[in-house]
Amino acid sequence: MIPIDEKIERLQKRSAQLEKDIRDKTAEKKRIDTQIELLSYSQLKAEIGNHSMTSDDFAKYAKLVRKMEDNSVTFDDIDSMLDSLTENNRKEEISNEKQIF
Repeated sequence: MIPIDEKIERLQKRSAQLEKDIRDKTAEKKRIDTQIELLSYSQLKAEIGNHSMTSDDFAKYAKLVRKMEDNSVTFDDIDSMLDSLTENNRKEEISNEKQIF
């Protein structure tokens, strides 16, 4: 049987190694997370550039989309509202033309 002192010493060494591994893995995770953030930013910047948007335009767009989601409004809903407004405007123009003549 192994003397208790030797067993304690082995366990302390193992504990110290585990602590070192945790520090190393934590540092590696932070490096990877930083790379992910940089790549995500680069991807976002490229996407904004593809749509000829400024970062302010994109921020406004993102805020609009968030408001739409909060209010359960879709782009189809907006299209429908715009179509009905356009139709109403046409009817008013026709009505105004009839009144003039």
